[in-house]
Amino acid sequence: MNRPFLRAASAAVVASASVPLLAGCGGEATADGAKTSPSADRPSPVAGAFTVTHVGGPTAILEIAGARILLDPTFDQPKRYESGLEKTQAPAFGPDRLGRIDAVLLSHDQHDDNLDDTGRELLKDVPVVLSTPGAHQRLGDHVTAMTSWSSKELRTSGGVIKVTAVPALHGPDGVDRGADGEVTGFVLSGEGVPTTYISGDNASVKVARQVGERVRKEFGPLDTAILFAGAARTPAILDNAPLTLTSENAAVVAKDLDPRKVVPLHTDSWNIYSEDLESLVEAFQKQGIAEKLVDLRPRGTEKDLS
Repeated sequence: MNRPFLRAASAAVVASASVPLLAGCGGEATADGAKTSPSADRPSPVAGAFTVTHVGGPTAILEIAGARILLDPTFDQPKRYESGLEKTQAPAFGPDRLGRIDAVLLSHDQHDDNLDDTGRELLKDVPVVLSTPGAHQRLGDHVTAMTSWSSKELRTSGGVIKVTAVPALHGPDGVDRGADGEVTGFVLSGEGVPTTYISGDNASVKVARQVGERVRKEFGPLDTAILFAGAARTPAILDNAPLTLTSENAAVVAKDLDPRKVVPLHTDSWNIYSEDLESLVEAFQKQGIAEKLVDLRPRGTEKDLS
């Protein structure tokens, strides 16, 4: 862990741009990331960088509207955890190659495959961490608690990104897992910000549809959906029911929400994923929307989303 590097990077942001500040408030593409003309009824993304870099599992760096945002940090080497989860692949790179990170969006903290040991250490050096009320209680005041449909403003050199927490269900419809299942998704929006839905560990098509309907009403057309798939399962929980989107359901959600692009995460690097990227591609092909999928391979490579 190279904490001094991250601190220096954050200091450089303060010196050269506005300090990240939180304030409360209420073209189609091919699979390889090549751009074509945007649909006529969709606003074009803001000029400037709009990219994603997949690190592994649910972990990715999203560069959007002047901010570099890290999703669900997992940077451990392969190992087995006391929880029974096992990391099976190393990350594409370690924290020493992250560069500047303005904020972490953490879907939840209580499961190793979304926040591992190295990820927990990294949080201490990131200026803004947004997550669930439970994560705030367990990890401390450095984590800002967000309830569903509450919003915060992330001020960066590129302007203001409105970050809205949205519902997510970490298991089948109708099941309440209590504190162990507490998880959140996020929506990024704002002037010049491509409206982006980050599902988190949501397994429910119904919940995703409800989020999509409200997003369309409040923010307009959805530009990009970042979907956590992999159909995570463990025999000890709900008789091995899927705890994240299956490939089939991810494709249904993508067709219903109709984003310009879909970024698939949470399909590799952990032993609890029962479905992989290949099954996800096949499901999108069956729905006739394979062209929406962004090919993140090889991991660690920056992909253009504009």
